[in-house]
This record gives sequence, structure tokens and C-alpha cells, in this order.
Amino acid sequence: MLDAICILPKKDSAEGDTQRIEGEAQTQTTFSIFEFKLLSSEKIALYRHSLFCPECLQSAYFRRSSKDGKQACFGSRYHLPTCSALNSRPKKNLPENDKDKAQSVNKHEPQQKAQQSVEFKDGFKIDFSTRFSTRISANTAPLHNQTSKNDSLKSTTIIEAECELENDLEGATDLNLSSNIVAKKSIKQTLPKLLKSLLNNSSLATSDVWVYTSDKHKWRAKNLFVSLTKAEVLENFAPRMYWGTISHADKELLWLNAAEAKDLAIPIKPFQQTLLKQYAIQKSSDLIGANIILFAKCLTNKDKSRKFLQLWSNDLQYLHLSLKKG
Repeated sequence: MLDAICILPKKDSAEGDTQRIEGEAQTQTTFSIFEFKLLSSEKIALYRHSLFCPECLQSAYFRRSSKDGKQACFGSRYHLPTCSALNSRPKKNLPENDKDKAQSVNKHEPQQKAQQSVEFKDGFKIDFSTRFSTRISANTAPLHNQTSKNDSLKSTTIIEAECELENDLEGATDLNLSSNIVAKKSIKQTLPKLLKSLLNNSSLATSDVWVYTSDKHKWRAKNLFVSLTKAEVLENFAPRMYWGTISHADKELLWLNAAEAKDLAIPIKPFQQTLLKQYAIQKSSDLIGANIILFAKCLTNKDKSRKFLQLWSNDLQYLHLSLKKG
């Protein structure tokens, strides 16, 4: 599990009873594993006996990282049958023959060994991989003037600020570049898991944990993950990982409108057909209440009355939708 809820009496004490007490005031925090494992030994000892699955609320546990390669994680032996985390398992170790093979190769290549042993011990890398991705160049499918009397959203002009990834990231003030980092091994997290964690209001959104968007580019989690309700145009149109809930889409399925942010929309025309096919979307009502996370730039129209999130390179690997069930 990526997250766990910790419930303690408000006046918690390492010497006191850390179990839930009926009628006693309690404090509840949802920890991400990346922040929890960095807590002091004293706090871990106090909190680890009051952990619960954020979905089915059954008792959970914390396991530290081990010398044999297992990463720190949360888990539970008491998930309810309907809990989506029931089948979640930590990564398995390499088979013995694979370990021996790796050791024999590295024995003769000391420099390669040094590079391959580098891990993102101070954070994790986002796995943007997907079954397929589609990239539509801004030159062939620009987000330019779209005028319609029936849709005020289409009457706006989006600033054309197409830049390459390196240029945008260079302008981000919170970015650290480490060109000498070679990461053959890394702790990776997928967009669906990160979105679920953020929706759980976990500590990830406010954490100082490093998040790598590539082998060389890293951000503090609190600076990278931005709620749709807090989207703003940044210097040099620097990208962020925006997340939140979609209120609805227009009838033509050209725009996604953010919930609780009436001045923010996400244009999907450049990759509309591929998106609809990927998520089996048949009508605009299918998108009501959907949750979304995307790596994007925040742009605005000329009079700055509306903001838009432009998906990075119009590539669907940087976007994940979680449609509302039922």
C-alpha cells in the first residue's frame, strides 16, 4: 500500500496507550510510505501500531526496507474482500540465478556496478509508461482559435507556448539538475497509485520527498503536485503534476472542466479519439465526476479570464483518468 491512515489520541505518548479509545478525542493523519519511513525511530514505534488501510479501514502494518532489496511498505492482513488493495504485494526479489548472473557481470565491470547500484533513496520516480502513447505535435495540431456561439470556452485564444521539456524545466525555480545521476534501479510509482494517494489527502501533497520525472529531473513533492483548484500560470510555463476532479465535459467532448474551479479547463481535442478509445468513453456524461492527474502546463487566454491545462507534448502517457463507477 502506498498510504496508511494513522489514528492516535490527540494527547499521544510513547508511554501511553496508542490504541483507539472509545469516546476519546483522536487525531487522524494519512501518511504516504515515502514520508513515513523517514520519521524518527521514536515516532515510527509510536505510530506503527495505529495504522489502518485508507480504503477498508482494517488494521495495517509498516515494514522497513530490508537488505535483500525489499522496499519499505505498508500492508494489511485484514483487507475486506472488496478492498482494491487486497491483492497489492511488495515487489519480489530477483530469482537466485538472476542475482548470480548480475553479480558475475558486475564483477568484471566495476564502473557499471557503481552506476547500477544508484537508487532514488531520497524519493521515487514517476513511471509514465503505458500500453501505448500518442504524441501530437503542436505544429500539426495547435490549440489555436476555436470560435463557437454555443460554447464560450471555444471563443478564447490559448497562448501558444510550446517549449521542449528541457527548456521548461530549466525555468522552474524548484528544480535540481543532477546530470551525473545514472539510475538503472529506482523506486517507481504509477499515475493511478499517485492519484489515489493524493485523493486520500495523504502527506504526499505537502511532503519534501524528492520526485523524479526523469533520471535527471527531480522536484519536491509539495512543489510538483498541484490541485486543480490551485492551478496558476507559472514563469516560463513550467509544468506541474495537476490532479483533482472533473465536473463535466462539453457535449462535443472537446473540453474537460475542473470541479470547484470554474475558470479552469483541459482541452482534449488534439488527442480526443485516442483518449475516448482508451477509456471506453461514449458520451460526455461518462466523464462527470472523473478523477484526473496529468503532467501539464498552465496557460491563459488574452484577457486572463480563463486558464487552461495543456497536456505535456499532447502525449497520453502523461495523463490518467479514473472514471466514476456506476
